[in-house]
This record gives sequence, C-alpha cells and structure tokens, in this order.
Amino acid sequence: MCTFVPLLRYRRSFMNIRQIIPMLGIAGLLQAMPLTAIAQEPATNVETTADGKRLHTIQKGETLYSLTKRYGVTAKEICDANPGLSAENFKIGTVILIPLAKPSAVQVDEDDDDDDVQPVEGLAGSNCKEMHKVKRKETLFSIAQKYGISLSELQNANPETLKEGFQLKKKMILCIPYPKKVKETVPEAVPTNEELFRQSRPKSEGLQSIRMGVILPLKGKTSQSERMLDFYRGMLMAVDSLKQRGLSFEIYTFDAGTTAADLQKILDRPILPMLDILFGPTDPTQIKTVSQFASKHNIPMVIPFHSKSSEVGSNSRFFVLNAPDSVQNNESATLFKTLFSGCNLLLVETGLTTNSLIPRLRQDFTEVRFAQLPITESVLLSRLDKERQNVILLSTSDMKSFNIFMPTLRSVLTNHPELRVKLVGYADWLSYSSTSFLNDLYKADTYILSPFFLDTQSPFYKRMAGRFYQNFGSEMQSGTPRMAVYGYDCALYFLQGLALYGKNFSTQHVAARPLQNHFHMQRVSNWGGLVNRHMQMVHFSPNRTIELIEKNAK
Repeated sequence: MCTFVPLLRYRRSFMNIRQIIPMLGIAGLLQAMPLTAIAQEPATNVETTADGKRLHTIQKGETLYSLTKRYGVTAKEICDANPGLSAENFKIGTVILIPLAKPSAVQVDEDDDDDDVQPVEGLAGSNCKEMHKVKRKETLFSIAQKYGISLSELQNANPETLKEGFQLKKKMILCIPYPKKVKETVPEAVPTNEELFRQSRPKSEGLQSIRMGVILPLKGKTSQSERMLDFYRGMLMAVDSLKQRGLSFEIYTFDAGTTAADLQKILDRPILPMLDILFGPTDPTQIKTVSQFASKHNIPMVIPFHSKSSEVGSNSRFFVLNAPDSVQNNESATLFKTLFSGCNLLLVETGLTTNSLIPRLRQDFTEVRFAQLPITESVLLSRLDKERQNVILLSTSDMKSFNIFMPTLRSVLTNHPELRVKLVGYADWLSYSSTSFLNDLYKADTYILSPFFLDTQSPFYKRMAGRFYQNFGSEMQSGTPRMAVYGYDCALYFLQGLALYGKNFSTQHVAARPLQNHFHMQRVSNWGGLVNRHMQMVHFSPNRTIELIEKNAK
C-alpha cells in the first residue's frame, strides 16, 4: 500500500540539524596502539583544527559546568562561541567549539597571609593565647594536639624549639599561639545546564529604532542592477509597513561598486560599525571582507542571493537565504519520501542532463520503474500500478520535455480515470502561467518542489502590487521568484526579528507573514551561521485549488 501522508499546510517547521564531525585520525591511532595502552588512555573527545580551534564532542556524564572546569573558560564564553547550543541539544555526540581561555590575574587569598592577621591580646600577651608548663612525658606533638594547633604552629611560636639539638624538658614554659582561622568548607553548588544557559544568555531586548545597512549593485542599467533595484524597493515597502507599527528606521544604502577600493570606502564610513543589520553584498569576492567586518562589530549579515560562501561555517551572525543545491536536494528528498513512501515511483528519463535531486531519490527508493521519452500510451500504462498510488517524475525540469510528455499523460488520465496518478515537478515550472499549462498541472494532480511560491491572485499581493506602482511609478519586474516580493519578505522577517528580540533574534521564532519566501533558518553547526532550509510542495489539486505542503514539525 502506498502511504501518502497529508502534511502540515501553511505551517512552518523547525527541525534540528544533527551535526556530526568525525574525529580525524582517531580510528587509525587506536588500531596502532597496544591493547594495554588503549585500556589506560582516556577517550579522546577533543580535536584541534588547522586554525587552532578546539572541537569537543560531548561525552556521557559531561555538563556545561564540567566543561568550564576542564577547559578553564566560563559558561558565557562557551555559549558565545556556540550560539546554536542550548540545554535541549546539549547531548552525547554533539560537537561544540571550545574558546581559548583568557589569561587572568593571580588572586591572593588574604586569609592565608599571616602578615594580614592582626595579633590578638590574650592571657599571655599579644602573641600567645596562653602559656603551657611542660609535664612529664609530654612531647611537642602531644601539646599541639591538646590545644588543637599544628606542630609547626607551636614551633613557630617558640623559635627555640627549632634549634638543632633542642630537647623538651619538664617545667619548660611554652607559648600557645592562637590557632589559625580554618575556612569553613561549604559543598560546591553545581549549577544545572538549564541554569547556566539561562545565566549566560540573558534575554535581549527588542529594538524600537533600527539602523539598517544595504550594500547591493544598484547602479547601471544591467539586468542584475534592475533586479537588485526591485529587491531594494520591496525592502523599503516592508520598512514602510513596520513604521506603521511604531518602529523607526535609519537606512544607509550603498552601491557595492566593482573594486576592493570601492568596498573599503563603504566600510570606512563611521556609521557602519553602529549598524544593527546589514543586507548584501552579492559579489562572492566582496562577501568575505564584509563578513569579517560584520563579525568584528557583531552585526547580523544577510546574504539574499549567493549560496556557497564559506563564511557561514565560521560567522555565527551570517545568514544565507538562497540555500546551496545540496541543502535544497536534501530537504526535497526528505519531503518527497515522507509524502510518497510506498508509492509506485516512475522516473521518466528525458535524455538531458539529470536533475541533481534524482540520484538522491534513487537511493531512497529501492523500487523505481523507468521509462524513456518519447513515450507511448501503452508503454506508460505498462509502468503504472493499478493497485497503488503512482508518482511520476521527469528527470529534468525543462519545458520541452514537459511538453513532449504531457499529451501522453493527458490521454492516459482521460482514458483511465481509475488510475491514481500524481505528477511531481520543479520550481522552474512556476515561471509559466499560461492557461493551458495550469490546466495540465491541475489535471495531473501536480506537486511542485520549491522553496518559494507567489499566489498572484491573493488580495494581499494585489494590494502590494498597487502600492508598489503608487510609490515607484512602475510595475514590479516579472520573474520567479519575483524580486520585489523577495525583498519585502526578507526585510519583513529580519527587521521584525530585531524589533522583537534584538540582535539575538536568531535563537527565536520570528512569526512573519511572507508573500512568497519563507525562512526556516538553521545553523550549519553550533558555532556557525544559518542557512534557509525551507522547502515545500506546491500542490495543484484536480479541484483547481493550490495548497502549500511542508514537513511536519518535529
């Protein structure tokens, strides 16, 4: 039986990324060791990277408090180095970054300094509590025990006893000193993980006034600059909406330029270190420089377009909105398998370069049927299952292959209504909106995998389109995704996060209402930046309705 699972509609899902970082070289080291050495050596659970960072793998019984003792750092320093770490995910096998211990001044306990203890007037004078007359068979040790002092205390109070050849004799008079104050030993209170995380990460306050920086290639008449301008105008519309809620903004906009010198002039502006958030740039050669600047000044940095920057691995305030193909394929495959596990999967190969999602799906599904374009109705029928749900997937997203395949599928669906068939498509298909194309999507009960979707018929979008024309005197640029709406959704999400939670909004749930782009930001590691892992199925139902299907929250 095909287990088609109806999932969450119009609801966001946040799932933990399980970070597994192998301990390089440990396996070979253990194989080379004698068995006796293995038994004597403690388990190795810390690795030093090439750049000097220490990665610690949490072991059974370890707590945040025990790590502070082991490495000589504070809980706050560990939390600051690992923004993604919490009491909930502090578990065996989790890999965290251990910061280097900061040098601290040596503290002197004044109570242990004899010079700081003032002598007290006693029965026998300022240095003695009383005088003792030695009795027969007494020793220095027995006398010290009698008065509750140490042998050294007694001898230091009576220097003659320290001389070579000294003999204790009956009727000698000894000074009995005041005993040193003994510190009361109080059992150490060991805080729980929850207490330490709460103390180390005080809740940040939201911002009522936000300084926002934008670095984008806005000048010129190129297609890229025109798209960036639409994106920026969408951001301004989001700012305008948030102003109506009582927030105030200072917006500093810079053209990214084309050279390193252009960028440095921007970063040299006195206002830059005081920004609350920074959007851009788009050029991969500029991103690293800006990331280092933003990290130094604790400024959240949002990258709306470029997907493959290595900065996300080290900058905890780095946000990648356009996820790499590997991330999108992983999320797509997970959603696909959840929806269609147990169905009859038919892969129609087009003869063109295979979409990068296909190899992953072929791994997840042990039973896959195949067909080749062009395909006849009889061949297609031979690949379909009369008893199970059938799911058809083209190996490429190009419209030429779609147009070759659809007449055959259309005929099969018309002549064999008893068959249960669903077609799965790609985000590229959302670029087409002709009536005949949409009719085919509805008829084939189509599910399109896409991180974004814009319903151009919704009242919300129509109002925004009207406001856009009033504000800027032109229509939004077409395209998928639509840049103006992308800019609106982007600014709305991040600025609302700052307004609610301040610069630490990445640890909070931001309930923004997007028009086209959702943001499910998840860290690449406990110490790294965040990547947008949102993926959904856009379902064109035969009853001519459209719904968005996401993964269930876990």
